[in-house]
Amino acid sequence: MNATVRASLIAAAAIAAACWAAPALLVGAVPPDAGMFAMMALLYALLPITAVALGLLAAGSARTLFWVPAALGAAFALLFPLAVEGSQDIAFYGIFYAAIGYVAMGLRIWTKARARQ
Repeated sequence: MNATVRASLIAAAAIAAACWAAPALLVGAVPPDAGMFAMMALLYALLPITAVALGLLAAGSARTLFWVPAALGAAFALLFPLAVEGSQDIAFYGIFYAAIGYVAMGLRIWTKARARQ
């Protein structure tokens, strides 16, 4: 298995885990008192960190993995409402997660190119 296929599988697993599995587990496992804190941690910590990590992963082969940050944003908009009822109003956060991923990818490519000079 080549590196691009391996990176694509890792990205797909990370996207599914961050956008569907983690929210579904939080909804079922976290007591109602801590639910808001858990969702805020997910929205403002875990998903941006996932976006940066996927952007750095995509920077390794930007020509073939350019779709990874966009896939995170689209998956958030589609999968998160399936995991958490009534969350359609925050689907636009997916745009920000995609942007964070592309910025991370761009910065990584820029620093690599600068280091070569």
